[in-house]
Amino acid sequence: MGAYTAQINSGTPTSTLRIAGAARAAVLFVEEARVCVQIVFLMRFLAAAAVTAGGRLAGMGPELIAPGVSWVLATLFTYGINGVSDVQEDRLNRTGRPIARGDLSPKAAARLTWLSAAGSVVIALACNNVLLITFVLAFLFLGYAYSAAPFQLKRSAAGTSGSVLLMGLLTYAAGWTAAGEGRPPGAMLVLAAAMSLWMCVVGAVTKDFSHVRGDAAAGRRTSVTAWGDTTARLVGGAGALLVGGGFLAAALTGWAALLGPAAAVLAGGGLVVAVLCRTTRGDEARGRTPYRAFMVTQHLVHVTLFAGLFLTA
Repeated sequence: MGAYTAQINSGTPTSTLRIAGAARAAVLFVEEARVCVQIVFLMRFLAAAAVTAGGRLAGMGPELIAPGVSWVLATLFTYGINGVSDVQEDRLNRTGRPIARGDLSPKAAARLTWLSAAGSVVIALACNNVLLITFVLAFLFLGYAYSAAPFQLKRSAAGTSGSVLLMGLLTYAAGWTAAGEGRPPGAMLVLAAAMSLWMCVVGAVTKDFSHVRGDAAAGRRTSVTAWGDTTARLVGGAGALLVGGGFLAAALTGWAALLGPAAAVLAGGGLVVAVLCRTTRGDEARGRTPYRAFMVTQHLVHVTLFAGLFLTA
């Protein structure tokens, strides 16, 4: 109350203070939704659109702006509601995100979460694309079901892996339909399958290594709490090698020029993740390392794909 009175007495208009507060809350909300995750979801969307357009960046025109914004808002909703639902777990796990550290109230985050969902649907409807609208609604429902009651798919390893697999596939499908639909190119299907499996088999498992305390307190049956640390690390490492190797083999079979370099990056990243899963066993302080390698790898895969498209444009 004293701080508020001081602000009023300072002569700053109340409307200005409210705007500044809303802007700060919006910035913190984006941070809560994990900027690196938001970026990679947008890259998935754009990668699918580019490959659908024949592997040409020139085929990615202004018509992708509205669908892309709709998808970004949908992913903000998904990770925003996750933050609102996981306050206690995030505090136990010391994630350091805005809600957990007390800089953003769950109530304010919830408002921004549902505003994001509403904006996503309105923009998707304005695009007049039935498939895009369907994908957006499915993604929003899945995002809600993952984190919130009564579904809370996050409470089990199968629910977590299945959710992120579908989130990846829906994102690539949205990029495909935004680029003009038609028959999905084989290269796009291979890319979507490989990178969605990377999320499902590698990301969904390795993220649990540093969340054991909060997950156990919440009664979740995650890969680590259900299988044990040793088995979870074995699954994460083996999955990284299999997905990386499988993508490389598929890419070299029919799309070496388009997908080969990106697939080589994934195969290399899979090897790094596997080594880290093996060498960080039982070390909570380093438990985030395999997940960081997973995240950096998927960013590099898409950056490599875009770089190749740019060089051949």
